[in-house]
Amino acid sequence: MKQTRFIPIETCGLQVREPQEGQTESREVVGTPIVFGVRSVNLTPWSDTREVYEVLEPGCITNDLLQRSDVILNLNHSNMVPDVLGRCRNGKGTLSLELRENKIECRCDLPRTNNANDALELMRRGDITGMSFAFEDDWQDSENGVSYERTAETHDGKEVWLRHVKRITGLYDVAIVTHPAYQQTSVGTRETGDEIDKAIEEQLKREAGNDDAQKQREAEEQAKREQEEREAKEREERELQEQEQRFRQQQAMRLRYKAQRLNDEIIESLNV
Repeated sequence: MKQTRFIPIETCGLQVREPQEGQTESREVVGTPIVFGVRSVNLTPWSDTREVYEVLEPGCITNDLLQRSDVILNLNHSNMVPDVLGRCRNGKGTLSLELRENKIECRCDLPRTNNANDALELMRRGDITGMSFAFEDDWQDSENGVSYERTAETHDGKEVWLRHVKRITGLYDVAIVTHPAYQQTSVGTRETGDEIDKAIEEQLKREAGNDDAQKQREAEEQAKREQEEREAKEREERELQEQEQRFRQQQAMRLRYKAQRLNDEIIESLNV
């Protein structure tokens, strides 16, 4: 499923570069539309039971993915021609994407179009709220694609979960965003949030099943230990009984031997 994530201006650092020597103005914009290892906004703000934050793990986007992707820089994720500002196709084009240790940086010389001119003016005025990117992850692979972690945190009585994205399979566009509120209210985002809730519920069921299986294994192991303890106790009791029987037999033999000797002595004395 195609998804979008918003990066606030404080994080993405979107700005218009200063003019170089000999230039009257600069049309080059730079920013960080993708950051690894930090929490996103709450992806399920409508939920009464949990908050889910996403963390893009380092390595989820590779240079190989960037080299074979067709990524557009646009306004508010619109692919209408007037809103397209740049493009990186198979690692080449007017949009440059560079993979760093904990982020992806982009730079682009904006075209001389009305919408690009408006975007530049809004950035210079500080009216742009941030950047966003559209992607697809390997959500069906819980080991190498996407996994969910229930933290020990709570917020307003809600559980706090983390959605760890370990592999992104598609990168479609990066956007200069004027209204990030769509991130919380759009139908597409609600569908994504519902899918996330569904995935968490399925994980909870698996964990409950695993707990039941674990309890069953523990009960079987406990029964086995108790059986072994009973058998050991029975062996110990048998050994004590056998020892006692041997002792009694030895005592009886000694008594018979003493009685025989006494009898022999009496007979011998009478003969004398």
